[in-house]
Amino acid sequence: MIRIENQHTYSLKNSYGSTAVDLSGGDNYSIIGYHPHDGSNQAWIFQQDGDQNGWFIKSLRSGKYLGVEGCPNDGSAVVVVSNPFKWDVKDSDLENAKGIRILVHGTNFSLDLDYGNSANHTKVQIWGSWPGANQIWGLVERQ
Repeated sequence: MIRIENQHTYSLKNSYGSTAVDLSGGDNYSIIGYHPHDGSNQAWIFQQDGDQNGWFIKSLRSGKYLGVEGCPNDGSAVVVVSNPFKWDVKDSDLENAKGIRILVHGTNFSLDLDYGNSANHTKVQIWGSWPGANQIWGLVERQ
């Protein structure tokens, strides 16, 4: 089981596309896949909810939280939001992909790199969980 430490900062790298979860420098709102680097827009602070039943994922750069634009549905955009947004974090359920699955709390919607595309600026969205490595994310602790 992957251990996540409360209040520690991590980068998230997609298991399929190998890009990182990136707060777009273009609008400081959209979440995209982008080649990994050491920028603060790819640094995410994991904060355990007070009931220890979920996580808030906060951008080191903006101080805002990873969230969803509108109601959670297949293809809903992942963006940063002002208020804490709760996620469930589980170990990968795929044999060929190590990492974590990040789901909208209490749902089956996973953080998803659109088609696992490795191109910069690829949309990060939510999608119903399925056995795709584009929904599995490697954690790299930041200093």
